[in-house]
This record gives sequence, structure tokens and C-alpha cells, in this order.
Amino acid sequence: MKWLQNYKQHFMTTVLAYAYVGLLAVIALNTSFLNPVSKAMGDFSFMDIYYQIQLESGDEEQNDEITIVDMSALFSRRELANALRAIQEEHPKYTGVDMVFEGLREDSVGDEMIWDVAAEFDKICWSHRLLDYENDSIGYTTDIRSFFAEPLEVTEGFTNMQRDLYGSMKRMVTLGRNNNGKLCYSFIAQVVNGAEGKDFIPLEDKDLQINFTPTHFNVVMPDSIHEYADLIKDHIVLFGTMTDENDMHYTPLGKMAGVELLAYAGQTLMYRTDIIELPGWLMVILSFLIVMVSEAGLFSYAEFAKARKNRWARFVMSSTLTVTYLTLFWMIFLVWVSYIMFYEFNLNLNLGWALSAMAFRVLARNFYKECVAFINEKKKSDES
Repeated sequence: MKWLQNYKQHFMTTVLAYAYVGLLAVIALNTSFLNPVSKAMGDFSFMDIYYQIQLESGDEEQNDEITIVDMSALFSRRELANALRAIQEEHPKYTGVDMVFEGLREDSVGDEMIWDVAAEFDKICWSHRLLDYENDSIGYTTDIRSFFAEPLEVTEGFTNMQRDLYGSMKRMVTLGRNNNGKLCYSFIAQVVNGAEGKDFIPLEDKDLQINFTPTHFNVVMPDSIHEYADLIKDHIVLFGTMTDENDMHYTPLGKMAGVELLAYAGQTLMYRTDIIELPGWLMVILSFLIVMVSEAGLFSYAEFAKARKNRWARFVMSSTLTVTYLTLFWMIFLVWVSYIMFYEFNLNLNLGWALSAMAFRVLARNFYKECVAFINEKKKSDES
């Protein structure tokens, strides 16, 4: 019966540990002076640790299929049109233009030059923006398009990228969204389809996790397009700005230009390396079992230490310092295992809740013992 009592203790200790974590989360989310804490919790993902490990290791991958042409120094439509024409002359596999040419300008020659590029070359995806979201069935109701898009019937994709509901961190790539009730492709999905084949990315209202494994993308300046023709020919070319502060976004790798973020999203879709997330119910069960097994293992260790006959061995093994370090090494081991699963299989085992519950394990166990002692004392009092 002792094993049953121990099992009950481990189970209740785990429940109480999660109760403490849940209470702390509720307090953080509903207390005004803890708003920075709740915002940090909303922006944080356990994958951020994995990416930082890869970033600090210096093990950066090289992508030789996607090239970025930086248009930061181009200020007129004439310059933009000349750069786009130069790109097309080097025969890229496909080009994505991360810019909306909204409305006509006073420079009619520049407008005409952009029009000519759009009319002459068909392996280009142009950007448009969806605004004013209404509901799931209708989607967005406002569509900001380039002035030549409708008469020329060019290929377009929207550049809106999904943010976390309560955070500002960008992690997701969108495949499609409803535009006035009609499902349409995202910009990067269109670019990948144009390069790989029209059915490569399915048209569906769906978000995928971007794989932010640190990667180097070749960047070419507009005045060096012909000089670096080998980085343009048969490559996917993303034409956008690398330095415009208005197009900078927070990612797990830090602040990143929008066009580079699109490159990471495109790489994820091309190689189908999106991050696999376990179903919520399965992750809850797995996290609970991890904490419960941890509690059982550390409890067994404590019993083993108490049974040592040597007084000094018993003292050292049972000391708070030893148990604390043992718990820390066990947590590090769990993080290491989860990192290996992420690195080898793109599987995200979010152990944040499990590790948080383990931090309250001792407090939860002591509270449980006090409750049991109180109940037993009350029973004895009632019997007498």
C-alpha cells in the first residue's frame, strides 16, 4: 500500500504545482503593474531558446536558392523599374516584389516604366495589402493594390503576416486569407508556387510556424545586379528593403527586415520545414507526466539518501544544495532532449509549463503534506 500512497502523493503534488503556476499566470495577466510580465509571457515561446542556442553556436546555414535585392537606396519609380528590369534580364526563377505601387505619381515616366515591366514579364508576384478584417467568412474588406494590377491581371499575393494575438513577435507564415469572401494566396505562397509549380502550396486559410533556423541569404545591391548575375539566374529573387525602419519586425532571431522575414517564410514553405506542434491535449498530458515523473524520481532519490548509513554521505546527499543542483541538471537534460527533438525532427516540445511547475514542486509537496497531517489530526480529534 505504500507505493499507492506514494503515487497519490506524486499525483497531488503535480496537481498543486500546476495550480500554483496557473494562479501566478492569472495574477500576472490581471494585475496592471505586472503588465510587462504578462506581455513577456505572451511574446515568449520555448523555441526562442532553441534558436538562440543555434545563433550563439555560429552554425548558420547558407541558402543558395533565395536572393534578396535590397531596394533601400531607390527612391523613385524610375529607379525601381530599372532595377526590376535588370533583375529580369538575368532570368531569375521567380521574383517577388515586396512593395505596393499605390496610385499614380506626378512622375508619369516612372509610372509608365513600372507599367511596362509589369506588362512584359510574367514571372513576377506583386504585393497587395488586405485591411479591415470583418469576420472569418468575409475576411478582409479593403484591398490596397498597385495601380496596374487590375488592368494587367498580374499575379498578386498579400503581404499581411500573422502576429501572435497578445504579442508583437512574428512567427507565422500565412498560406491564404479571405478577401471579401474569396480565398486568396499570400505573397510568399504565390512566390513559392511560381518557382516550384502552381500546386506546390495549397490554397487554404492556414498559418504555419516559420522555421527560424539561422540562415544567411545572399543580398545584392541594385547597382550590382549584372555583376552578381550568378546569384540572380535561376534563383528566387525577393525585391525589398533591408533598412527601412517602418518595415522592421521582431522575430525569435531579433529585429529583422520584412523582406528577410519573407525569405525565412519562403524557405520554410519550399523545404517544408515548418515546425510541428503537438496537439494541445497531448502536450498537456506529456507536461503533466514529465512533472510527475520528476517528482517521483526526486522523491526516490531523497528516500535513498536518507537510507545511507554513513552520516556524512547522508548529510551531503540530502542537503538542499545537492537536491537543488540535481533538479537543475535534470531540467537542463529535459531542455537538451527537447532541443534534439527540435533540431532533428522540427518538433516543438514546449516545456515552459512543465519547467515552471517543477519550480513549485517542493512548495506543492510541503503543502500537500501539511494538508494530509491536518486531515489526520482532525480524524484523531473526532474519534477521541
